[in-house]
Amino acid sequence: MLSTIKSKLMTPWNLWRIIRAVLSIIFIVNGIIKADYILLFGGVFLLIHAVMNACVACADGNCEIPQK
Repeated sequence: MLSTIKSKLMTPWNLWRIIRAVLSIIFIVNGIIKADYILLFGGVFLLIHAVMNACVACADGNCEIPQK
């Protein structure tokens, strides 16, 4: 499990992943300053997607579920 997380963190960071990380930090800081929990939750959600690169399957156009 830890090797999977480490490999996802070490994969090359493209522009879209960097934009998600920067926007998530802006959302988190703004959510803390304004005490807006929805904005804070959205920032954390984006940060998880940026760090774990969770959108890579659909972003590459490969959104199909493999058939067994």
